[in-house]
Amino acid sequence: MFIRSDGLLVKRTRTGRDLRREAEMMVYLSGCGIPVPRVHDAARDELVMQYVPGPRMSEEIGRKPWFAGGLGKELADLHRRLDVIPAPDFLSGEGDLLHLDLHPGNVVLGPEGPVVLDWASATKGDRRLDVALSWVSLAVASLAPVKKLTRWRFLRSFMANADPLAVEAIPEAARIRLGRHDRDPRERAVLQRLMDRDRH
Repeated sequence: MFIRSDGLLVKRTRTGRDLRREAEMMVYLSGCGIPVPRVHDAARDELVMQYVPGPRMSEEIGRKPWFAGGLGKELADLHRRLDVIPAPDFLSGEGDLLHLDLHPGNVVLGPEGPVVLDWASATKGDRRLDVALSWVSLAVASLAPVKKLTRWRFLRSFMANADPLAVEAIPEAARIRLGRHDRDPRERAVLQRLMDRDRH
């Protein structure tokens, strides 16, 4: 991605994925009141959208760990807002609208509030799974010991303000994360333990 001279952000595909569907998703969400960057133009291999200035939520957690609890609640609030948005007809499958990658690295804390990025994986399914995926993405990340307390505060606040039944979807969320990319041995072991919850 890069910022053009006119201040717009350009995203180009590196995998051959058609970016027009992501643009369609963002236009739909904007019309539903979900904070996403405004789409200016979209082609198969290029998406031009509003650049939202501000730190990622993940950066803010790292710089200001005393905000961890409040930011955890903010991420849960974004999930709550998605809970009431009908999944658009152009998404395949059945169920509610899922982002599938809604973690602090995909939230920009813009001048007018948090903005959710990267809708490439959006699909339909169980909203509890979306919450569980957010939890898993943070719970298994490798962190320096000094940052683990901050993560615990963030996750405790996040789950306290999200759907309490999302914990039931953690094993499935761990399976999805394990299957997405190559993981280091430590993360694979943690994900395996989370998946094993189904067997107890």
